[in-house]
Amino acid sequence: MIAIGAFISFLIGIVLGLLGGGGSILTVPLVHYLFGTSMLLATTYSLIVVAVASGIGTVQRIKPKLFDFKQGIIFVLPSMTVAFLIRRYLLPAIPESFEFLGMHLSLEIIITFLLIGVMLFTAIRTLVSKRTPSTEPATVLTILLFGVLTGMLSGFIGAGGGFIIVPILLRLGMEMRKAVGTSMFIISIQSAVALSGDLFNPQIAAEGGIDWKLVSIITLLTVLGVLVGTYLQKYFSGKLLRRVFSFILISVALGILFQKLIFR
Repeated sequence: MIAIGAFISFLIGIVLGLLGGGGSILTVPLVHYLFGTSMLLATTYSLIVVAVASGIGTVQRIKPKLFDFKQGIIFVLPSMTVAFLIRRYLLPAIPESFEFLGMHLSLEIIITFLLIGVMLFTAIRTLVSKRTPSTEPATVLTILLFGVLTGMLSGFIGAGGGFIIVPILLRLGMEMRKAVGTSMFIISIQSAVALSGDLFNPQIAAEGGIDWKLVSIITLLTVLGVLVGTYLQKYFSGKLLRRVFSFILISVALGILFQKLIFR
């Protein structure tokens, strides 16, 4: 099982290196289904992995200037703040199970179906969108608002948000490779800050806390994948990368949905 997880982690790193996103949203089901953690703890693991992997990916892009520092900082300030507040205060306040409108719900169900919804929406929107990048520079207010939205998604589903940051940056006028680098810069900071909100979560402590050996293996293989993905990026067009990413998201989302509906 560890060997399979290690190989998938390597592939996730390649996706992250190529696309600047997708790493954490794919790490969540990997950890949950292969290693049997709760969905909440899987989101914590994903934040660790993507913070380290994206940080290394960002360093790779400093010399060729493949990220926009100014727009990245404007984006990440509201994003990391919202993500931290959700992870630190809101998620611990939600009961593990409760009744709502006659339905039995749990924190795990909420995270799972929010994850599926975001994956499908992002994939389909990216796949069918015909919009070309704007030639007008994005306003500070626009970037701030998108930062808040990304922080909310990151806080609830534990994803760095690169799967939605990259399309946003493209629509704000960035070229694909620069959008990927800027996304990595943003999610490396955002994920690290959001992760700090988990340190005092009693639900995570009740599960025995973080298995650092496991998360170290996953992180190492993901980082190696990022290095390979970054190298391969120059051989693929932005259009092809977006299509591949969309199909990966759709496949994983439908797989999770099928498992939840059929096997539970």
